[in-house]
Amino acid sequence: MDNVRWKVTDPLGTEISLGEENFKYHIIGQHDTKDAKVRADIEPQAKFAVEHPRFIIRDLQCSGRMKYLNLINIKDENKVYIRTIAVIVETNGEVVTWFARRTINDNLEEGDVIYDARNNDLQI
Repeated sequence: MDNVRWKVTDPLGTEISLGEENFKYHIIGQHDTKDAKVRADIEPQAKFAVEHPRFIIRDLQCSGRMKYLNLINIKDENKVYIRTIAVIVETNGEVVTWFARRTINDNLEEGDVIYDARNNDLQI
């Protein structure tokens, strides 16, 4: 992996890291200026979401990846928006991307929730 921007351990004991190149060229670089700024501004909240997720679920879009979910706040001019942050993590523990969204639209099946912060017995 390229230079590590940050590295944390999730509640399941998995080491998760964000590479500098992935941050610059994928998470920030492949987006318009406004979206790139929002993504950069919420980076500390993305890191926190990996360390202290509300949920860890299977990524239904890409087999083997996990999605770390939590609530965040996004400031925009004189407003603050509460959004869900989803941090996508590869099976090798590398952060792929993150994004904020208004709703959670994942239609999960039994076994798709890997971790629920309110229920320690759910951890696999």
